[in-house]
Amino acid sequence: MTRVSSQIAAAHIDLIRAIAGAVGEQVDPSEARAAIERYREDGWSALADALEQRLAGQPVDASSLDDEDRVVLDAVENAASNPAWLDAVEAEAEAEAAEQIAALILAATWGEREALAAINEMRETAESAGVAGSTAHAFVAIVEGERDIDCLSRDFPESRRGLVNATLAAVRRQERA
Repeated sequence: MTRVSSQIAAAHIDLIRAIAGAVGEQVDPSEARAAIERYREDGWSALADALEQRLAGQPVDASSLDDEDRVVLDAVENAASNPAWLDAVEAEAEAEAAEQIAALILAATWGEREALAAINEMRETAESAGVAGSTAHAFVAIVEGERDIDCLSRDFPESRRGLVNATLAAVRRQERA
């Protein structure tokens, strides 16, 4: 997959894991169906239809799907045949994102208004979605000076530890530069 595709796969990783797990019979299909239904409710009807067909073992005509939907469907196939592949994609996407987030965090630390607004908007989005202790909350704590991954993981239990850890490493590298 290309770098952009890795980012797309990482953005839909929970859905991909659920479908691939059900296809590979490692996950209860009801979990996969619930994930598909959430996507359908969010307006991803064509993708939801294709994933339901795949889950039912039917052939899927991907020609009616947009590029992002096709990447998700391809990711399901890759993850179903090689579950470790998805972990590698997630790690790659986190590493790429961490460098950009670290730059944003450092800019916010130095008082750049746009960076501060962006970090705050991430936190507000998480809060409006009902997620307390999110990755965005951890990023705010990093802006405020926290550098201990164990403290961040404890204080922000809903955060993605891998992304937070990769971001901390990138912040440290960028601080030294």
